[in-house]
Amino acid sequence: MKMIRTLLLGLSLGLLALPARAAETGDEQPSRLGVGVHLGFNIGGALPPSVPKPVKKVTAFMPGGTPNVGLDLSYRLTPASPFSLLLGVEYDIRSFSTTVQAEDMPIRYQSEDFKEQHYTGYQRVEMDTRYVVVPVGVSYALPNSSFRLMAGGYYAHALKRKFTAKLDGDGLMDGRVYQEGAVLAFSLGDFLVRNDVGVRFGADYQIDPHWGLTARMNVGLPKIFDKSFEVMPYSLRHVFLNLGVSYRINR
Repeated sequence: MKMIRTLLLGLSLGLLALPARAAETGDEQPSRLGVGVHLGFNIGGALPPSVPKPVKKVTAFMPGGTPNVGLDLSYRLTPASPFSLLLGVEYDIRSFSTTVQAEDMPIRYQSEDFKEQHYTGYQRVEMDTRYVVVPVGVSYALPNSSFRLMAGGYYAHALKRKFTAKLDGDGLMDGRVYQEGAVLAFSLGDFLVRNDVGVRFGADYQIDPHWGLTARMNVGLPKIFDKSFEVMPYSLRHVFLNLGVSYRINR
């Protein structure tokens, strides 16, 4: 956290120097260096590539809607170039919850020795995490348009990891009633990987020289759980759509 605060402080001091420098030069043309901030919200979750066969029905899915706030830097390659390099720092909250009706689902988190058993019944998972994210990328401004396309990647470091799996005790574990009348909760947050990398692509719409709308699709590359711990018989990866508003501080 100390490193993050130092980085944000350094970037903030750089922002304070930009308006004074522009005033000294008297340059009214937009700067090749763009500095801005954004505020958005995430929609998505830790998702498998497809619905696993043991999942017979998804009875509930809450895709989060949690905030993302960040500092954005861009640098146009030449004064007239449509291409810009992108860099930023973000504070990202990722959360979701879902309930499924499963049939003979292999699970390994319900016992201390992680022995595989087969569960039939209702399973619920809840995730609540916090990340500091460093995105990088390239943007392209469409000719005679207010739209700009971007593509790149990101590195994210988890500050908080919380992942809970819940089983309905009225369900069957290896053909027998698990624990009648109870809901069993299992904390799996410690098994989440702390570092996440992924690809990012999206588009911006410039309302005026300062204000804009942003959309970013983020897809994690590694599985969200440690390789040594196979929680479920399918892989989960971060998939989040971020929608927000941006403000360019300098011109």
